[in-house]
Amino acid sequence: MDTFREYERSQQLVEVTWAKDAEKVAKLVEAAHDQAGNKTYHTEAALSYAIQLAYYAAKKYYTTILELDSGKGYVDLLYLPAPRYADKPLLLIELKNDKSANTAMDQIKQRNYPAQLEYYKGNILLIGINYDKKIRSNHKGYKHHTCVIEEA
Repeated sequence: MDTFREYERSQQLVEVTWAKDAEKVAKLVEAAHDQAGNKTYHTEAALSYAIQLAYYAAKKYYTTILELDSGKGYVDLLYLPAPRYADKPLLLIELKNDKSANTAMDQIKQRNYPAQLEYYKGNILLIGINYDKKIRSNHKGYKHHTCVIEEA
């Protein structure tokens, strides 16, 4: 693994997230998830770890909060902008395993995760990411990861 290349890919992931390019986010998350060990690859914990590794470059702009209690559930990952980068959007990420990225987005909305983040209202990106292990590599349009991004 070339560390410099991985960091560049991570920075690219941060930038395409800000651009709300869900297709590119899914592709880069897939590449990061491929770094996970085979024994744990198919778990949500492995996906969470892969996302944290993929967003390594985000540490320059954000404080990462894992499993934030929203009062109605737990936000899987929250990237809170550092004061120096207050113009950057807050990233609220919900992960799903063998469901859909839309299911993750529905959970964010049904449980109203952004409610406790009122200070950031208007500058929040809601991100749903799903990993589907059932899709086979010979399937047309093959990819395990899907993503949806919306503003809040």
